[in-house]
Amino acid sequence: MPAQAGKSIRFLTASELQASLLSQQEEIRFNGRNYIMGVVDTLMLTKSSPICMQEQTEINQITELVKLQLQQRPELLRYSAASVVREVMAANYPCV
Repeated sequence: MPAQAGKSIRFLTASELQASLLSQQEEIRFNGRNYIMGVVDTLMLTKSSPICMQEQTEINQITELVKLQLQQRPELLRYSAASVVREVMAANYPCV
């Protein structure tokens, strides 16, 4: 049996995402950025998504917005990382 078989699977918390984004290790920061990109890609594929971005929007801009919100609103750290990314995207890239 694989070593992971006995472990339960859980979602990434916003606190864990913040730790990744603030890490001194470039690879860990890269992983956090890629997590955000995956959430955004998923949101963009959802038909009912309230998010509209222009083609020139870059993942680094979005990453900085998420990082800023996590720093300014520590109450968000207890939620799932995906839900925080979705909230940041909906607030900053609404469909109007």
